[in-house]
Amino acid sequence: MSIILPSPVKQLGAYAKLVHRRATSLPLLKQEMTSRELPDLHDDCSKIRSDLLDATLFDILPRSLFIPQYRTKIMPQSYHLAYFHPPTPLSSLFPDGTDPLHSPGLPFIRRLWAGGDITFNDDLHYKESAYLRCKESIKDVEIKGNEGEEKIFVTIERRINYLAKHIYGTARETPDPIIENRKLVFMRDLPHQAHRPPRPAARNISKHLHPPLATHKLTPSPTLLFRFSALTFNAHKIHLSKTYCQQVEHHRNLLVHGPLTLILMLQFLTDYLTRAEGNNKDRIITSVTYRNIAPLYAEEEMTLCVRQKGEHLWETWIQGPEGGLAVRASVRTAEDRVLSAERKGCGREGEGEGEGGRLVVGMDGRC
Repeated sequence: MSIILPSPVKQLGAYAKLVHRRATSLPLLKQEMTSRELPDLHDDCSKIRSDLLDATLFDILPRSLFIPQYRTKIMPQSYHLAYFHPPTPLSSLFPDGTDPLHSPGLPFIRRLWAGGDITFNDDLHYKESAYLRCKESIKDVEIKGNEGEEKIFVTIERRINYLAKHIYGTARETPDPIIENRKLVFMRDLPHQAHRPPRPAARNISKHLHPPLATHKLTPSPTLLFRFSALTFNAHKIHLSKTYCQQVEHHRNLLVHGPLTLILMLQFLTDYLTRAEGNNKDRIITSVTYRNIAPLYAEEEMTLCVRQKGEHLWETWIQGPEGGLAVRASVRTAEDRVLSAERKGCGREGEGEGEGGRLVVGMDGRC
């Protein structure tokens, strides 16, 4: 493991200070950030991290998700969010506990997760002796808001694939199994000021217009947030310190992680698809686009919801304690991975027949 030092952000303050001159600063900031070389993130293909995530979610998601027959050698979709975290030294973190790799620099060092999208081109298979690589790059930078209250939106592309090409059994190019774009929003550091009370709950809450097909209620605890923070090597204080949330960020309690809410939504939808009866035969998620709308807090009930919008098209969302929309996602699904005739006939070790005669291609048997 290589320790990641903050060399990419040493001079970022100079660029961030130019934000006031909006017409000329955005091209400079965008050029610097999109050309920034981010380190590759490596992780192993073992099931240990996923088992720990299972243990963390076991008491808050439907138990049917954790039946052994459904926990195969394939990583559950969205579980990759528990992998690939930069090993940044404590001394290099910002005051709120976040790492500086994607930050525009001072004074824009407060970070929130705004949303993103994920394309699942293929499954990730657990394998003790293999490693995965996450290739990160900054794809876009936007500045929004009035002068003095700007927010900088940074879009990060993550391409996840096996580290060794020989794992596929061929030198031929294959698509990355997972391509993710995540949008982070960076805000100005708060000035030192007298402590203010937490912000009141929003009165004008947005509610979903359609009833869900299925719902699941849960209440995230501070212990759940601590465990997820530890599992994802995330020291962001908004998930760990209630005092920081109330006295600095002016929230009423700990905030639930953006990637955690995405995992909850996709796992609940996966459970629904697995148990669904009737004409729907879709069992896997091929892509998701999501947006975080309002904060979700520890010790407050939330409701996971799903509904079908059309053929192979679903919607999943999370409602806060008063029924307001907090997170919303559009999901595309399919019956199974589409394997071309060429791949089906490759005849390499690792192929076999799955349930119902479906062809299963193991990681060592990919063409």
